[in-house]
Amino acid sequence: MFKILAIIKKEFILDFRQIHLVLALFLYVLTNSYIAYKTFNVLPKVTWGAIFLIIFLYVGLNSVLKSFGHRYGQRQLHYYSYYDPIDLFLAKVIYNFALLFVLGISLALVLLLFSSNIIQDWSLFLISVGMGAIGLSVVFSFVSLLSLKSNSNTTVFSVLALPLVLPILLLMLKINATALGLIIDTSVGKDILLLLAIILLFFALSIILFPTLWKS
Repeated sequence: MFKILAIIKKEFILDFRQIHLVLALFLYVLTNSYIAYKTFNVLPKVTWGAIFLIIFLYVGLNSVLKSFGHRYGQRQLHYYSYYDPIDLFLAKVIYNFALLFVLGISLALVLLLFSSNIIQDWSLFLISVGMGAIGLSVVFSFVSLLSLKSNSNTTVFSVLALPLVLPILLLMLKINATALGLIIDTSVGKDILLLLAIILLFFALSIILFPTLWKS
């Protein structure tokens, strides 16, 4: 546990040294939300939910792509020597989850500036964002390592990442629709459990495959 916390602290320090990259993500959220508002002028619930999910997806792509990006390629021997691959993966997933969750809430708050009284069930919406953040973090962190090993970062990442997260996004869309009051879904609890099961499946597969890929 202490090793995982140490890796998370190290990641935070490295990102703080390049704070402009983190601020660029928040600027991405702000500008895309404003462009969406100026495009539609009014953001009804259906449009709001779709825009939120699309921007959230691409924020996730841009933020997690660096998980095992250029700086890991240069320091791979260092990480290989000092860290257990499972500890490294768990630390990256936790760190990326925290970053994605903060960005997701920030995105929702910015979009709410342009349309009030959209979210009717905040607890359900937060559950959806939290589970979506952990799901995207697990999948994107693993695919980021695959792209590093293939020496083709953007191509492999884009080809593999989007199809893998499609089930997560579809369930998020349904849960968000219930949170926004677009539909009355009495089986939303089953949707949450199904989303959790998909995330755990991806997590288990990543834990099994990650050490082998990391050491190859």
